[in-house]
Amino acid sequence: MGTAGRVCKVSTVAACMQAETQSSLAWIETNIFQAHCAFSGCHNNTTTQAGRINLKDAGMSHDDLVNVDSDVANGKKLVVPGQPKQSYLMIMLQQYKPAEMEPTPVPAPPSDIGFMPQGTGGVPLCCQKIDAIDRWITAGAMNN
Repeated sequence: MGTAGRVCKVSTVAACMQAETQSSLAWIETNIFQAHCAFSGCHNNTTTQAGRINLKDAGMSHDDLVNVDSDVANGKKLVVPGQPKQSYLMIMLQQYKPAEMEPTPVPAPPSDIGFMPQGTGGVPLCCQKIDAIDRWITAGAMNN
């Protein structure tokens, strides 16, 4: 993936460099979801709206993401296997702009929810980590 027009930045931090060759859900869970998404009040298997998406516990994210309706974008799925531009997760991570989504543009997340990950001062994941998630979705979003 190129970086032209993207919000993310290519990073030379070791964790980002390691992401360049990754596309398995197990790696993504450990190195992205658990590190950036599963903390107090967020995707940590709690009863809050965000917490109900379990990105904290190994082996749980697949069932909470793949072919699951988005609570933010009516009629959209969080992850559509093989279709990153139909996967609302990719808008939340700022991989694609709402106008780039297929089959039609979708709204950006409401301001009270915002883009992910939260708690980073508006700094998105490095491009390499977002690309790893994109590769996983493109390859069929398998539970691997």
